[in-house]
Amino acid sequence: MGAWAANNVRGIRNFPYTTNSTINPSTYHTLDKPGYWGVHAIGEVWAQFLFVMSQNLVAEYGFSETLFPPTNTSEANDYYTTTLEESIDAAGKPKPLIPKHGNTLALQLIVDGMKIQPCRPSFFDARDAIIQADLLRTGGQNACLIWKSFASVGLGSDARVIGQTPWGGGVRTDGHSFPSGACKKHKGKSE
Repeated sequence: MGAWAANNVRGIRNFPYTTNSTINPSTYHTLDKPGYWGVHAIGEVWAQFLFVMSQNLVAEYGFSETLFPPTNTSEANDYYTTTLEESIDAAGKPKPLIPKHGNTLALQLIVDGMKIQPCRPSFFDARDAIIQADLLRTGGQNACLIWKSFASVGLGSDARVIGQTPWGGGVRTDGHSFPSGACKKHKGKSE
């Protein structure tokens, strides 16, 4: 729709969503550029960050053709890593089911993160909520991958904003680091 409405192949966004930083150079510092003060432009940058994270999860776990979970989680399926019965812990309580594929896991972690982030979250709050959501759902299995994804677009642990205002002002500095312990606990294919 954006491409049609704007009569422009890239649509209404400044850059297409991609993991190629030469095509979409958006980083945390991009928010300091002219034209990036409104909610749509800010959201465009955040969506790019989430796209990078989701594509890294897809590279790790593959892609599911369906976004809809099965209605019967008691039977083996190609959506979750376990059945509901297999997810019961020693105390008899069910643990959260974990989507098997990267795209469905990304969506689950983003929604889980939205449920635990504070009101009016900053980029840091939203990033940290997604990392916390992964800890709660998978035991932190993807902490390294998630941190590396955010760090690759400048939202690493050393990213900074000075003079932030409620409407998004401030001066941002990209950060490309992540906590030293983030990649030690779990090692997957991406290590």
